[in-house]
Amino acid sequence: METFQSDISSNREHIETLRAQNEVLKAQLMSTSLIHELTKVLHSCTDLEGIIKTILLAIQEILEFDRVILFEINQTDFCLQSGTSAGITEKELKSLSIPLGFEGGEITDALFLNRHILVEDPDTESDIFYKELSSSAYLVIPLISKVNRKCWEAKECNKTMCPAHSGFNPYCWSIIGSGLLTNSGTEDERRQACIKCQCFKVEGVLWMDRVNRRAPITSDDITTLTAIINLAGIVIENFRILDAFDKANTNLQQANNQLKVVNHDLQVAQTKINSDLEHARNIQQGLLPQDLNDTEDFSLGARYLSADAVGGDYYDAFSISEGVYGLVVADVSGHGIASALIMSMAKVLLKSYVKNEKSPQKTLELINQTFLSEIKTDNFVTIFYAVLDTNEHVLHYTSAGHCPVLLFNRRSKTCNMIKADGLFMGVFPDMMLSESKFEYEPGTVRLVLYTDGLIESKNSSEEMYGVERLSQSSGSSLDIPAKEAVNFILADQKAFCGADQSPDDDITLLVIDF
Repeated sequence: METFQSDISSNREHIETLRAQNEVLKAQLMSTSLIHELTKVLHSCTDLEGIIKTILLAIQEILEFDRVILFEINQTDFCLQSGTSAGITEKELKSLSIPLGFEGGEITDALFLNRHILVEDPDTESDIFYKELSSSAYLVIPLISKVNRKCWEAKECNKTMCPAHSGFNPYCWSIIGSGLLTNSGTEDERRQACIKCQCFKVEGVLWMDRVNRRAPITSDDITTLTAIINLAGIVIENFRILDAFDKANTNLQQANNQLKVVNHDLQVAQTKINSDLEHARNIQQGLLPQDLNDTEDFSLGARYLSADAVGGDYYDAFSISEGVYGLVVADVSGHGIASALIMSMAKVLLKSYVKNEKSPQKTLELINQTFLSEIKTDNFVTIFYAVLDTNEHVLHYTSAGHCPVLLFNRRSKTCNMIKADGLFMGVFPDMMLSESKFEYEPGTVRLVLYTDGLIESKNSSEEMYGVERLSQSSGSSLDIPAKEAVNFILADQKAFCGADQSPDDDITLLVIDF
């Protein structure tokens, strides 16, 4: 009988143990289920405030804490300030400001040690939560977002003696003796350096108590809380990353829209510029001679190749009087619209002065005086100007800084170079010009006029075409008409430079047989 009763008693104890274990399992299962449901709710939140409020309500409703406060970090004032809360009035929150220094107590210790602290017997004289909120027991847990890089990696720190260097713990601010790179003298200085650091991932500190329920805070409560708060940290970090991507994408879309507007405006402006350049090109082409026809006194060929839509070269062969002709080739420094404008002025001035002045030297000196007094520009002009008198069979000429002109005897196949005997036009009052003349036998002379864009054109090896090659190709073309000679010389220049090489400067070539 006694044995039977003993067996019954033993079975009852075993049943009670199983029931207790079953209750624990049920609680753990419930906790896991709640965390799973909370995870789904957190992922549905569309803003940071919603995530924080969901966490606070979960702590209040699921784990039955009466009051919950998220304390936020104020870097400027170096303190914790009350933020989002549940179960507490605004009036109670206003007075809560806790220094982040060593005197801040358990809540700041929890933050910088990165662990929970359970306060069951607060100091009634100094504990702010006891004095302000009448809390006789409370729990503080830091809210940490995900650490992506360790501090020594992010800062490229070489303080290998620092406990945080190469350690397994990524939460560097929680490691005792760390922060050697900050050169902090005291614990408070180290804490100030930490909260300003990019690697400091503390979102705040959660404070909670059970002022009404008076139920003790158990290890199971702390385990569940830790799981929830760790989950919250990951969700917050992911939210911020996605939010940053969204903002960056929005900014990129706005920038793209602005860029489209700018591109449209640029296209409109470019269309207008192209139209203006085309108009300027047509005007410039109109300024160049359009009907250089052979006469009984001479034959000629000419070509003008502009580096831009418009250029600064000018050439002409025009009648001054019966049997007397003006021959000119000029080059304005630079190229583009400004050079084309100066070139057009030079042409107008030349045509004006040759009516009353037969001397090439004096004609250029008159133009230079007008340039200096009327045209304010940094550009200058090199010019070769000659007067061909077919009645007397003599060529009067002068060169103002222009490149050498080639004078061939087509019968003897010899070449003389007419080099500049003065300074370029538009800069100095005294150009130091001189005038020369050349008597010729009709039908024996070829004059090759050009601008430096021809001889300074380069091949892929940066080698220039040069005067010597021009002289050779010109000499090889003496037996063909002037127009064909122009094509021959330019083909030789193109073959030397390469078909894919574009000229850096305007090219003008004028060949005259007389």
